[in-house]
Amino acid sequence: MDVLINIKQELKLALTQEMKLSLNILEMSLHDLERYLIKTSEINPTIDVEFASNKKYSNNDEDFSPFDFAHKEESLIDYLEEQIGYLKIDKKMDFLCKYLINNLDKKGYLLLSKKEIRDLTNFNMKEVEKAFEIIKNLDPVGIGASNIEECLLIQLRKKNINDTVLENLIRYFLQELSEKKYEEISQKLKISEKKIKEYLEIIRKLNPIPARGFYMGDVTSYIIPEAEIKKIGGEYKIEMLEENIPKIRVKEGEDENKAFYNSTINLINFIEKRRETLKKILEVILNRQYSFFSKEDEYLKTLTSKDVAETLGLHQSTVSRAIRNKYVLTENGIMRVKDLLVLNDNKKIICDFIESLILTENRQKPYTDQKISDYLEEKNIKVARRTIAKYREELGIKRASKRKIKNEWE
Repeated sequence: MDVLINIKQELKLALTQEMKLSLNILEMSLHDLERYLIKTSEINPTIDVEFASNKKYSNNDEDFSPFDFAHKEESLIDYLEEQIGYLKIDKKMDFLCKYLINNLDKKGYLLLSKKEIRDLTNFNMKEVEKAFEIIKNLDPVGIGASNIEECLLIQLRKKNINDTVLENLIRYFLQELSEKKYEEISQKLKISEKKIKEYLEIIRKLNPIPARGFYMGDVTSYIIPEAEIKKIGGEYKIEMLEENIPKIRVKEGEDENKAFYNSTINLINFIEKRRETLKKILEVILNRQYSFFSKEDEYLKTLTSKDVAETLGLHQSTVSRAIRNKYVLTENGIMRVKDLLVLNDNKKIICDFIESLILTENRQKPYTDQKISDYLEEKNIKVARRTIAKYREELGIKRASKRKIKNEWE
């Protein structure tokens, strides 16, 4: 009886380990997968690996290998998660904080709103707000900001610099500063050009890219797409870029060690499953976003990871893992797969309109939420004032009275 119990426990442990490895491989970028296979092949003598072709997809013309420099850069994700590990927080908050960390962009900004995080994770808003606060107190200072303005303002507060004019210079006039429109700024803020240049020296000492100097995994200078959305016979289809995916085989005459042999067979199956899962997900995305790729529509349609999961009969977390760190080649260039998912297409259009309108507003007479609603209605888009207010807050934009520049500022 004890023997049977031990066998069941060992079998359960083996299955759990295999499942964990399968999920890890599903989540890996091609770069991380290659690194994993290099390490594994050093231990397992039965593995024969044929790595990806020398074809590189980069933002420049230099020909290089990812392995030439990957070891030189410290992972920002690891650095932040290490800091989280020192905090006295429960497992739920630990998970949520790490979820936020893994959604940072290449600059170290967190572009997802609190509401989007709440909807994606099913945590309540109070928990989400606490997680945001934790992330924004980590090092490097400015990490987790929603944009460059917030990033710089966080750094000011850390330096105990409390200056209303400087804060508003950062909030509303960074573009004008970059274009050296000192006279225009001087008139609107009622300060001298000399004072503006003094403020500019303070701003220059701040770091607009908190992720600078760290390795960001899926956002390094090299990008390897795993699939292509291309027109074949007059119709857009998914074509997996097999030449970019490493091939695994069992070495001839190396099948005597059953443990190593079985491990290699499992690895082959996991990589094939990874490929099939990504292809199925991309097919669902293409079906939904077909008009975007065919250039009939400018915007992507609403499509969430939950929608994809329900269509394929998968768990939502499986879809999230499968698209993480994955890229697809399109006629619009290389795109992150996760960027092809949209929580609310109409919301995207409205938010873009709000941002562009506020960006060009007269800061002495800023647009109220009702005024923005009226403008949208003129364009046959009916949106309630309270909805405008909600979207504006999610974008991190203050209400009109807080954006207004007063003449009495010195």
